[in-house]
Amino acid sequence: MSINMKCYDTTPCIRCFACMVGCSTENRLRLQRENHFGVEKSVQNKLEQHNHLKPMRKEFGIFPNSRQVTAFHHCNHCDNAPCLNICPVDAITRRVGSIVVINQDVCIGCSSCVDACPFDVPVVTNGKAFKCHGCYDRVENGLKPSCANICPTEAMFSGTSEDVLSEAYKRAKLYTEVTGKEHVVYGAEQVNEYVGKLHWITIIPKEDLEAYALDTNPTRGAIQVREAVKTGGAAAAVAIVIGSVGHLIYWLGKRKEKIKQKEQDHE
Repeated sequence: MSINMKCYDTTPCIRCFACMVGCSTENRLRLQRENHFGVEKSVQNKLEQHNHLKPMRKEFGIFPNSRQVTAFHHCNHCDNAPCLNICPVDAITRRVGSIVVINQDVCIGCSSCVDACPFDVPVVTNGKAFKCHGCYDRVENGLKPSCANICPTEAMFSGTSEDVLSEAYKRAKLYTEVTGKEHVVYGAEQVNEYVGKLHWITIIPKEDLEAYALDTNPTRGAIQVREAVKTGGAAAAVAIVIGSVGHLIYWLGKRKEKIKQKEQDHE
């Protein structure tokens, strides 16, 4: 299967939040299918850990020239997923289609993924970590993710990376020509070395990247330092072993020479 990708286009989005409803509904139905919750409990309980699309509303400017922006907080399914790389028990895996998924049956709730994610996506509840699973079961059976499937304006769409990128760049070019404002496809190119490319991309005016909280250099300094120390520590340990062995060989050689010299003196 080709790499799966999702795109959020800020221009045709009408802020109807159908995508959020679709996400919540899909996850509650999944809980019922897997016999984790009954119908009543899955509908009545808040279950915030299963709402993988969260709105972030911000207002910019001064009235009457103010405007409101609604961004979405979600998992980007990074090409170089820090959460996957750091998980100590391999509870986080990459499914067919490159969707990053947490296996709650394996997860030990250590919060390493929370510490590593520069987008603050995973949440730990009742000793387990949760985040968007990309509707991998739908995708692997030829269906669209629930958020993209329900969007009435195709502001959110999905498909193979080739198809999605082609459509995204085409739209960005059109918007740039029509509005005179440069539009970019955030995440289509490598964002930085820490996360790489993203499998959830966004079409947006370049000037609005900050307004939509799209970080151009997402990172976790403490995690990078820790990994560097681990790598450096391993290298140092190897160097120590090599040095110790070398010193032992040198010492044995010297001792052999001394013994030989004593034997000659005795003779």
